[in-house]
Amino acid sequence: MRTVKIVLKHGFDENVLKDSIFITGFPGFGLVGYLTSKHIALTLKMEKIGFIKTKYLPETTFYIKGAGLIFPFELYYKEVNGVKLLVQVNHSIPHLHERTYFAETIVNWLKDIGVRETILVGGLDPSVKEHPDEKYRWIPLGPTNRELDAPLLEERYVIGPLALTMMFVEANNIPGVAIFPYAEPYRADPKATAIAVNLISEMLKLEIDVTRLYKEATILEEIESRERELIKKVYESELSKKQHPMYM
Repeated sequence: MRTVKIVLKHGFDENVLKDSIFITGFPGFGLVGYLTSKHIALTLKMEKIGFIKTKYLPETTFYIKGAGLIFPFELYYKEVNGVKLLVQVNHSIPHLHERTYFAETIVNWLKDIGVRETILVGGLDPSVKEHPDEKYRWIPLGPTNRELDAPLLEERYVIGPLALTMMFVEANNIPGVAIFPYAEPYRADPKATAIAVNLISEMLKLEIDVTRLYKEATILEEIESRERELIKKVYESELSKKQHPMYM
């Protein structure tokens, strides 16, 4: 019995998806994979063409003006300057019991519709960085001809649904790359997201505005700076009390 199914909106002709570029990522380090795909879909005002139905579909939804009611796993499409873009936005992570079949179903569908290339996005722990100027690492998939100007991510584990998607892309011989900007591990990282979006823009020779992402990054950095300063003042105050005890 099929527990994962691609559901396209009524009347949409999936034949137009042939030779498209597929982009996706999942909530993970810095939420980079999720935020990148979401930013591209919304910034380019892509058309929502369907969603992915699963047996254990998360029981959450919300509404975005211009995008409508949001499903946990959505598909968007638009041709931009001659480039066909197919973006999967994962607002959630597939249930543990069907992650393998989820990735297999998606990639088999990509093979069937004849996508030209896949671009998968995840976040990377900054501890891997060997040089201060490094922004990301990457892994080639399938018979890709791309050469990116960054070190490969070698002998490091990739885990979760992104790893499964990578393996099925490789197994189906679909050209692609997985890119991993260095990201904050414990909070959303819009700056790392901007790096991923800029890289994809460069790869596909498209213009995708990232102004909002850098503004969000600045706001987060200012908040964190104020929090650090407050913690420092509290610590210094407590230390001062210990150094000047009161006697009765």
